[in-house]
Amino acid sequence: MNYKELQERCKNRNFDQIVIVTDDIFKEIAEFNRVEHVTPGVTGIRTNETNPGLKAGDTELSYTERYATIFYNNTSLCVVQPVEGGTLYKKYQERFGNGICCARERIPVADWDDTLAHYTAKGARIAQTYDSDTCHAVWLDLMDELGIIFEAIRDDSAKDTPSHIHPARIAQINISTPDVRKTIARLTDLFEIGPWEVGDQCNAAAHDYAFTVNGELVPQDFSYLLAILVCGNIEWEVIEPVKGELVYSEFIEDHGIGFHHILQEYHVAEWQDVLADYASNGIAMNCKGSIGPVDWCYMDTVKELGYFKEMRTDAVMDQLPDGYFQFWYPEP
Repeated sequence: MNYKELQERCKNRNFDQIVIVTDDIFKEIAEFNRVEHVTPGVTGIRTNETNPGLKAGDTELSYTERYATIFYNNTSLCVVQPVEGGTLYKKYQERFGNGICCARERIPVADWDDTLAHYTAKGARIAQTYDSDTCHAVWLDLMDELGIIFEAIRDDSAKDTPSHIHPARIAQINISTPDVRKTIARLTDLFEIGPWEVGDQCNAAAHDYAFTVNGELVPQDFSYLLAILVCGNIEWEVIEPVKGELVYSEFIEDHGIGFHHILQEYHVAEWQDVLADYASNGIAMNCKGSIGPVDWCYMDTVKELGYFKEMRTDAVMDQLPDGYFQFWYPEP
């Protein structure tokens, strides 16, 4: 797809769930409540007896997993504890540990068959399926090439009815990678998302920046390539670290390519109160900076939530800093 076709294709897309795997769902939900001040709208246990039809190829899986879903106004975070069985979530956890493992897109019924055929034609392996009277879903095993799982669910599948929805938005999901061009090319080809604006976040483009080096927040020479797009209800971001002691480099060294963080946006007027609240809960800031009028930071919530939490202010940036923009992918 070319630049304009991708712009049109990305309208009205619905990435309705992000999955986090954990080995202790009760502790995880308690930490979400303490650190993020949110609670699940749905909780439960899924097994092959209560939810039959989960298959790997032609083999129906015997499994048990606990889950708790936190609903935001644009998407949801589903915390899953795989208890037993060879599900993809269990395989992910055994390979990478706890953390963000999967993003889900709701696919219009009219596009379902063509979408599955497209995945196959592009070399993606449909490793797990679920078919019932009320739900049709597939999971792509992309752990070898992208370090992630991706779920597609048919849009006529039943939706949970949460007890409550939190008014905040999850603005973005990030993939950190050693090769931004290769990664966005694959994401574009497989999921038909784009075009990507690619910039160089560096000393020249940012100000008031500091990074954790030897346990202290200090300025440093740094650079990372940042590819970003808005696709339907959420931003997708891909980052390649280039220079400096960066949290993305540590993640890639330990995990390889994969989902690194999610981002939540806050009003400028509440920014300092939000930072103070994290500090009062013992959550350390890993890095911070500003680009134009927008402040951003990463909170080290890995121990509590399994991933980093990025935050930024909702200040309007009407012009990119000189030297930031690098290229579009694909080119207009």
